[in-house]
Order: sequence, then C-alpha cells, then structure tokens
Amino acid sequence: MKVAFNTFENNYKPVFGNNEKTSQTQIYQDSFSILDKYNKEYKSTYLKDIIPDLKEYIKRFNYIKESDIKGILAHGGLSIIFDLGNKEVLKCSLENPLEYRKHYSEFDIPFLSPVIKVNKTYIIKQPKAETDNTTVADCKDVISRIRHSGLELSRDMNEYRTWQVGKYNGKSYLLDTRCAIPRPNAFSRFIYRFCNMHKQVIEVRDIRPEALEKCEKEMKELVEKKGPQVLHINEAPMKNLSFKEGISKIWAIIKENIKYGKFPL
Repeated sequence: MKVAFNTFENNYKPVFGNNEKTSQTQIYQDSFSILDKYNKEYKSTYLKDIIPDLKEYIKRFNYIKESDIKGILAHGGLSIIFDLGNKEVLKCSLENPLEYRKHYSEFDIPFLSPVIKVNKTYIIKQPKAETDNTTVADCKDVISRIRHSGLELSRDMNEYRTWQVGKYNGKSYLLDTRCAIPRPNAFSRFIYRFCNMHKQVIEVRDIRPEALEKCEKEMKELVEKKGPQVLHINEAPMKNLSFKEGISKIWAIIKENIKYGKFPL
C-alpha cells in the first residue's frame, strides 16, 4: 500500500487571499502523520508497541525520516515491515533478529543499518527482496547454504515455507534470521534423535469446551506476564546436554513407554 503525503519538512508556505481553500487543504496534508494513522490501526493488537517505538527511533537516530515511510508491506505475529521506497524496507520486530547468532552474509538478507532496540522493538533497515515468485527450489538453495555454514533450521523454516525467502540482486536470501539457528553438539543431537525415534506415546489436546476455555485463559495471562512472544513458534536452539541430562532423557522415554503399555524402546 502506498500513501502520498507531505510534512512540514517540505517547507510549506501558506497562501493567503483567494487561495485560502487551497491553503487549508495543504495545511491538512502537511499535518498528516502516517505513523499516527498506523498507531490507531494497531493499538488494540499485540503489535501496539511497535509504532510508538518507531516514532522514538526516528527522533533519536538518522537512518530514516517519517516521510521515507510509504506504507506497510507485510506484518506477522510479532513484526511489521515498512516500505521505504528506493528498494528498501524497515523491519520492526518484538524479537531480536540476532538473539541466537550473528548475521551470515552467505545466506542472510543484507543489513543496511545496525539492529537497534528502542523500548520493546528491534529495528533494522534491509533491501527490499522480491517475494512474489519464490519457489521450493529457492528455499532448498538457502537451506543448503545455512547447513553448509554449520547452522540448522528453526521450527519456523522448511523447504516449503517460501515466504521466508526472497531474491535480491538475483540471489535467494533468508529474510528472517531467526529461521536459522546454532545446532547442538554431536552428543546432544544423538540424544534428541534417539528420543524422537523411540517415543511411542503421543500427547493429544483436550478439545472439550471447558478445556479450551481454560487454555485460552491461561494463554491470556501468560501474554500479559511475558508478552506476545509466547504465542509465536519457539525458535530457540536446542541446548547442549550434559551426559547426565542425556541419560535422563532416554530413561524418561523408557518409563513413559512402559507406563502406557508400550515396548521400552
């Protein structure tokens, strides 16, 4: 979406006399704030903190002006992507894109500014990637580079999540850095795979109305306590396990299988 507007930075000068009507229209345009408009749209959502934080970011830093913002390209559960024109975007997220690792130029979309946190929001300028025609082949290409770099995929990435990949200067890149995470050591990977292979008890969700109502209430309380991040897919890397922790996990699987009448392994 593109919105045309003017600000006082345009050095508007009022015109008097017969042009009074035009002057009033111009004053209205100059007073318009696209961020105030978006603030009203998002104030009742989990993204309500992003717009006020972005306004403070603009005041404190020189990376963009409000007049650079042409509209919103996309938004997710925890982020808003603003169109800056000139083939650039500003990503504002409630999650730190570099929480678990550094930026990898081999497969990450380039950063055009530092990642800056303002209050609750992490803000970064990036090139505008082409996302309309990304394919499974593009995802596989990026995934190959991720794994070649010694990382693994988070729970929010696989070869069919084409919206996580975009093309820039003819090359496919990962758009969300949190989709590629450090992998645990060899021992820990063995334990996790072993437990997944031998787990014979499947948990099912209680979908009775009273159970769903209880779950919804608990999630609401959790969001109020820890923020909307708890609603998002967990992208944290799997931890490196000690020998004792690994044996405990295997023993827990064995006991659970026996408890429900299954073979131990």
